[in-house]
Amino acid sequence: MHRIAEDLIGDINSSSYVGVGSGRTVLDLIEELSTLNVNQSIWFVPSSSQILLKMEEKGFATKMLPDRNSIQLYIDSLDQIEEGSHHMIKGGGGALLREKILMYSSERVVLLAQEKKFAERLGVSCPVPVEISPFARWPVIKYLERLGGNPKIRKDSRGFPVFTENSNLILDVYFDGITDAKGLEIEVKAQPGVIEVGLFTRKPSLIYRIRTDSFEKLF
Repeated sequence: MHRIAEDLIGDINSSSYVGVGSGRTVLDLIEELSTLNVNQSIWFVPSSSQILLKMEEKGFATKMLPDRNSIQLYIDSLDQIEEGSHHMIKGGGGALLREKILMYSSERVVLLAQEKKFAERLGVSCPVPVEISPFARWPVIKYLERLGGNPKIRKDSRGFPVFTENSNLILDVYFDGITDAKGLEIEVKAQPGVIEVGLFTRKPSLIYRIRTDSFEKLF
């Protein structure tokens, strides 16, 4: 990861505002960036309180909410990415709403993808997170079932429902593979009570395909 941080430092230092996603890979990148010469005038906009606290701990200047200034660069990891289309599933950490807001508001998007996250088809052995209003859970569940999904309310290790930082529930929806990610994204969001869906179909500017001891840059 250290080589990726060094490779990215030029893009980061040429930006005024940098959005930061969530996940273990992103946390590792933050650790490595803290050892490099990062421009102290940069504002980082994290997608979650977890990332906010980690960045503050490492001495980075942060803003919890985007402001009127544009975000030049957004950096994030993912749960699964489709070969070819580079459509992806995100939201395993529960921050899909804020991640999508930041990603789609940024001029450039850089993704960090572990080799094992690449798949020929989305949705195989990887559920799609859907953030929903608690008030709408049963209508949304029935709707997703009609779309061919098998939705499960996400629960913590004690068996309690997981609530997002936006006070919403997350459904992990299992599909038997997804052939049209863009179409499914639109269909799921058409149901009242759905706040956001973890299908991300914006084309990234750059992908780091991370292997055990090397990485490949995909444009």
